[in-house]
Amino acid sequence: MSSNKKTCILLIDENLEDIQELQRILLDSSVRYDLVVAKGLYNAFDILQQRDIDIVLLELNLKETTGFKTLTAFKEQVDQVPFIVITKVNNEIIGNQSVKAGAQDFLVKWQFDGKHLGRCIRYALQRFKTTQQLEEVAKNLSINQKRYLDAQSMAQFGNFEMDIVNNSMNWTKEIFNIFGLRPFSTQPTLSDYLSYVHIDDKETVTTFFDDIAESGQLQKTEHRIVQEDHAIKHVALNAKVFFDEITQKILIIGGVQDITDRKLNEQLIIEKNMSNKASKVKEEALMNMSFHIRTPLASVVNLLFLLENSRLNPQQKEFLTDLKTSVDDLSIMVNNLLNFSLLAADQVKLEETEIKIKDLFQSLKRLIQIKADNAEKNIEFDLPKKIAAVAHSDSQKITQIIYNLTDNALKNSDGKQPLIFQGKLVKHENDTAHLLFTITDPVTSLSNEELERIADAEKILEVYSEEISNSKQQELLNMAMVSKLTKILNGTLLVNNLPEKGVEYTIELPVKLAKATSFKAGTRPDAPIKILLVEDHFLNQIATKKVLTTWSEFVSVDIAENGLIAVEKYRDNGYDVILMDIQMPVMNGIDSCKKIRNFSEVPIIALTANASKQEADKCLAVGMTDYLGKPFKPTELYAKIMNALVLVEA
Repeated sequence: MSSNKKTCILLIDENLEDIQELQRILLDSSVRYDLVVAKGLYNAFDILQQRDIDIVLLELNLKETTGFKTLTAFKEQVDQVPFIVITKVNNEIIGNQSVKAGAQDFLVKWQFDGKHLGRCIRYALQRFKTTQQLEEVAKNLSINQKRYLDAQSMAQFGNFEMDIVNNSMNWTKEIFNIFGLRPFSTQPTLSDYLSYVHIDDKETVTTFFDDIAESGQLQKTEHRIVQEDHAIKHVALNAKVFFDEITQKILIIGGVQDITDRKLNEQLIIEKNMSNKASKVKEEALMNMSFHIRTPLASVVNLLFLLENSRLNPQQKEFLTDLKTSVDDLSIMVNNLLNFSLLAADQVKLEETEIKIKDLFQSLKRLIQIKADNAEKNIEFDLPKKIAAVAHSDSQKITQIIYNLTDNALKNSDGKQPLIFQGKLVKHENDTAHLLFTITDPVTSLSNEELERIADAEKILEVYSEEISNSKQQELLNMAMVSKLTKILNGTLLVNNLPEKGVEYTIELPVKLAKATSFKAGTRPDAPIKILLVEDHFLNQIATKKVLTTWSEFVSVDIAENGLIAVEKYRDNGYDVILMDIQMPVMNGIDSCKKIRNFSEVPIIALTANASKQEADKCLAVGMTDYLGKPFKPTELYAKIMNALVLVEA
């Protein structure tokens, strides 16, 4: 308090003579003051609301209330102003009770002089101020303690101390919670702690405490505990020796934290990594299988093309047509085999290529017709006669969808009335379009349950069981493949019973229209073309070279068995086009392309059995001009070569 500031004193007293006597004594108190007099308790309350009072001098005996009741009534209303009891009652018990109730002092009228009263007022003000500060500190300590306990609870962390002599322990609330015990339900010891430790960890924890007692240094460990309900938890334990100077005791202090969630997460991460690794191994195995199937299949396709362009009698041409259809059928079944495995792991990827819609429709018609003939069922086709559109989509997956859907429809058909297969391209704005395929079975109908389930692969496979027939199993797998692949292509599958009788399957697949190639199927080079074929598979070398040299007399082909030989041959001879296989010994096609791109922009077309968009992106990223997946049609290869040469000239 500033020495220039007057102390505002409120005197609560009704006796005029006592008031005057107190005023006289205050003159000799050496206290700079302003005195305010309240004649009654309620009058005092009004004054306290209107003015800032530093200290109150309280008479206990008033008309409104007397004795200790006066002090109680005052305290109920006022708790932020110090007060001194000044009364005629000379009773030591009342004096002690007054001080205990909060009075700073107790004075008996008129057994004190001005100097004594001045000291009492100054000490009362100082004590009250000190008390307030201590209460504020205690309040903050209480808040901090609560926050600390809340933090321990949130972190599932508790601390303890242990007497190193008798092994008695003090635990905070959270340790009881970690051990599954009611807080402070027992006075724990080290033996109690060890009794909850998992039997396989007990020796470790016992050694832990022995080492601390011997070395005194900080130690850390992790172990399991078994709660009374047999639940197992993982905890992190740390502790060190501490000397308490107040109690003169040697203590082990430490902390226990519940790390069960962390351990479970670590285990889940390990299991996930193992699962991811297993999935990656599986995916690589499937890709390897795909490569080794597609590579010889590509040779067969090329050899069939060469055979088709040779002199054949009518019967041989018929055999060749059936053989080509069988190869197409084999290609679809290979894709089904691989995709069944990949679908189960959700690893099927979109592989967009350029599609001539007319060729797609004709290819589907040929496959479906052979399928229908083998099943001795009738099928009618409604396909556009003329369509020159070219689109970007995944032709292999489209073929699989239609093949599997038709296979099921043919199996369920009674053969009395023909199935109807319709296909058309619906064009929209901004180079977008939809392929619409409809298969109508005029006889078979499906139950409501089958209709509800049929468009969802997961629901289809819910009814899959080894107890059902092999043919029914195949039907379920076919529909699961159709449903899953349709979703991958962002399409829709609708299955509806017809009003009269029969069922209609409708597939709608979005495609992006592309500009048709400027080269027709019969386009041939009109000037010499030197081609370097980089291929390690012997049959593919023979078949692809023959396909190229029979295309035109202007075409000459050299062969390099791997990427390193390709770099050397190109340096020595120079070529107009390089056809580059990707997976080869010594040096693969990617690395070979990188080396050639260091000194040449020659067109390089990738030919690979790993037919995927990711593979295509990887090839284009290293500077290859174009990409073609095996097995491919020779006409597709011709178009790729001609387009690459045009780009060079441009």
